[in-house]
Amino acid sequence: MHSMIKEISVFLPAYNDEKTIEKLVLDAISVLGPLGLDYEIIIIDDCSRDDIGKIAQRLLESQKRVKLVQHKKNKDYGGVLKSGFAHAAKEWIFYTDGDGQYDIKEITRLLPYTEEYDFINGYIFKRQDSFYRLIASKIYQLCLGIFFGRTLTYTNCDFRLIKKEVIDRIKINSNSGFAPAEMVVRLMRNGVKVKEVLVSHFPRQYGHSQFLDFKKIWNLLSDFLRFLIRK
Repeated sequence: MHSMIKEISVFLPAYNDEKTIEKLVLDAISVLGPLGLDYEIIIIDDCSRDDIGKIAQRLLESQKRVKLVQHKKNKDYGGVLKSGFAHAAKEWIFYTDGDGQYDIKEITRLLPYTEEYDFINGYIFKRQDSFYRLIASKIYQLCLGIFFGRTLTYTNCDFRLIKKEVIDRIKINSNSGFAPAEMVVRLMRNGVKVKEVLVSHFPRQYGHSQFLDFKKIWNLLSDFLRFLIRK
């Protein structure tokens, strides 16, 4: 496959993802290497309580393009995204979650659209999550459409490829799980050309989602309301 881009930063938000992070990194290398891209892979360890730091250090020693950013305290999902964008140095930036529910090798589905679009986002045909999370996600997506107008088919599909110059034009204020939606809304309000591409989604094999944690939901709702008021 011929890539339309020359360089890319890949960052992986990770929190207690010791079981999945190494495979994600090695899968990314197996795809990006043969494409001849100038790439870097950045693991964002959001103060994990497992051995992800040790695993990341081992990867750093064996893979020269891998970098590690370790937070001294948990910054929540929005804080991780802002950290990832701040450390990404290449022309294009890709990120996906460190829990392994997306196949990072499917980045090749997004790359062909970089010639025409500045923001390429995955969308899921069949999401592999619990019933409660599926319901919560549908309600959340409905609310985003009601209050902010057109967004994406699935705004919280964190499988994204974005041109650095367009992400640098906006400021993400949210530190919570609302940050991806804020980012999407701001990019679309700025007239960024968006393409959605079908990607796979897999059941979580290890750990558990942070999405339904009461404190995180409260923080998300607070950021949602602040953004709604400020517009």
